[in-house]
Amino acid sequence: MRYHKVIGIDLGTTYSAVSVWDYDAKQVVVIPSAVGEPTLPSVVGLDDEQKVVVGAPAARRRVLDPRNTIIEIKRDMGEYSSVPNPATNDPGVPKRVSFRGRDYLPQEISAFILAELKRQAETFLGEPVYDAVITVPAYFKEPQRGATQDAGAIARLNVRQLLNEPTAAAVSFGADQVDDGQSHMYLVYDLGGGTFDVSIIEVGGGNVSIVGTGGNSRLGGGDFDNRITEWALEEIRKRHNVDLRNDEVVRARVKELAEKRKRELAAATSAVLDLPYLTPTLSVNLTITRAIFNSLIEDLLQQSLGCVTEAIESATKTRGIRKEDIEQVLLVGGSTRIVRVRALLADYMDHLKEKDIRSDINPDEAVSRGAALVARKHNPSSAFEGQEIDLVASGAITQADKEEASSLVLQDVTSHTLGILVNDQDFHPIIAKETRIPAENTEGGFTNRGPSSSVDVLIYQGEDAVAFNNALIGKLPIPLPEPKPRGHWKFEVTFGLDSDGLLHVQVKRLNDGQSFRIDVVCNVRSSRKKIEEGATHLAQVMAGGEATEAAVVPPPPPPPDSGARAATAAQAGPGAAGSATPPPVNVMIAPPPEGTPDEFRSIARRTFKLLQQPMETAKRERLQKAYTDFVASVAKGGSDVEELGDELGDAYLACKSA
Repeated sequence: MRYHKVIGIDLGTTYSAVSVWDYDAKQVVVIPSAVGEPTLPSVVGLDDEQKVVVGAPAARRRVLDPRNTIIEIKRDMGEYSSVPNPATNDPGVPKRVSFRGRDYLPQEISAFILAELKRQAETFLGEPVYDAVITVPAYFKEPQRGATQDAGAIARLNVRQLLNEPTAAAVSFGADQVDDGQSHMYLVYDLGGGTFDVSIIEVGGGNVSIVGTGGNSRLGGGDFDNRITEWALEEIRKRHNVDLRNDEVVRARVKELAEKRKRELAAATSAVLDLPYLTPTLSVNLTITRAIFNSLIEDLLQQSLGCVTEAIESATKTRGIRKEDIEQVLLVGGSTRIVRVRALLADYMDHLKEKDIRSDINPDEAVSRGAALVARKHNPSSAFEGQEIDLVASGAITQADKEEASSLVLQDVTSHTLGILVNDQDFHPIIAKETRIPAENTEGGFTNRGPSSSVDVLIYQGEDAVAFNNALIGKLPIPLPEPKPRGHWKFEVTFGLDSDGLLHVQVKRLNDGQSFRIDVVCNVRSSRKKIEEGATHLAQVMAGGEATEAAVVPPPPPPPDSGARAATAAQAGPGAAGSATPPPVNVMIAPPPEGTPDEFRSIARRTFKLLQQPMETAKRERLQKAYTDFVASVAKGGSDVEELGDELGDAYLACKSA
């Protein structure tokens, strides 16, 4: 098989995916994770050896070790915990997350996820992968895009393009293939696990152009899970007079189950949150109906419609496009499976027929598929930061293959206005929102405010007329040959926005013609040194892959005389030498079988070890039954393995928390 070695990555808030183009089959292949799933949970955690694991093993450990399990890191990309204040020369404090006993920038955590996806692709292709097209929400600002690029570099990927997710989705749905000589309008409604994007896309003649954008970088399925979680904890408080809202382990258990029941409600009208042994004396079953769920999230869905209105108004302002001009809605992101979403959109887009609200491409895969299609136009590299390989010259592909890939023309726009601070507080736009990118614009008429040895050009991104109400994304200090009165030194400022939405700034001092250039790098970005340090650290601390736990073998059987030694130690009492050896247990328990699913290997191994230790009879009976039922189902390939695995996890937690 001939695969294109520039992969397409959807770096999602709750789930990520990676795809690749198959030249022979002429189709995109979604590369399965190590456990055979088309998506990878965007979860980072630790295994028993304190190595970093990503995906299903990390998600499984979230209940056991919530403090060392990182979820929804995409929401923190490019964000500050304390925003910069130019008035006091405060550069701000980038947001960090605590993990493994140290603080990490969000892009360093995202790099673990990208490294796992890279490894996934390399396993599938059987050779190294160095290049990727990575998707980002269209509503991401420059710092968030830059942080994503940093994450790719830490994971040792050449980020060939940062592609807006709605654009990738439109390509995946085949909108770019419509060629009847006319322009067509689509609305991409992308509701993922933690971010929401909406874009109005114009398609015609092989061109895909974004003409209107809206969104909320902190709205998605994780918020819906939180609403169910809060509802469940409040119901427990009211029904059982027990307040567990501040218990991290309980909250993690409830949220994990909330996500599963949310998915069930896409097909069923009710679901049960079965939570045995939340405490040693409390087991809970809560029925949540679809009507209750809808009421819990209605305000959040209405927020999404507000973003749709924003995108349409933006398209009307820039291109004269009205809501009635939109011909189809393309649903992207796993949260669009929620039944209420389609109903709301059908009411809002009342000029469309039901068939025109499309979900015929798997919403979890649409973005990564589109990214892989776009990735075809990029040549792969010989190494990280290596030379490009001419695939036609090397004989890897034909000229026809190359021409097919290059026929797609994408025209993205900037989702936020870019400008500078003037007159102490005013925001002076230089590149307006919805400007097609790449773009460049020069503005003049700027002068110094008074005698000083330098001036600072403060760069903001946003739509407010007051600069301080927008996001400060960079500062360019301009030295002055000598202090002069106000208005003496004159400047012009040029903004260049590349196809990835990253900003490059030039300031020219008109008095002497000297220019100063900068690629805008705000304090939330990683320096070159930090990227290199992060890459080295990642290689040192990351475990072997998503299926790492499959490689962990249970301890070998004890030597023949160990039982006698254990018995002697037990008789000698707790203070005797060797007393750490647990007393013998008169039950023969088999270790987890080879066929144990990867997501349950850790809990099965932990249970096996726990059953070798003494415990109360009632606890042992429950745990042993759960373990033996699970092992038996695995051995015979039963259909209830997942359900029994969940029950085993609950039984284990009940024993450990008692």
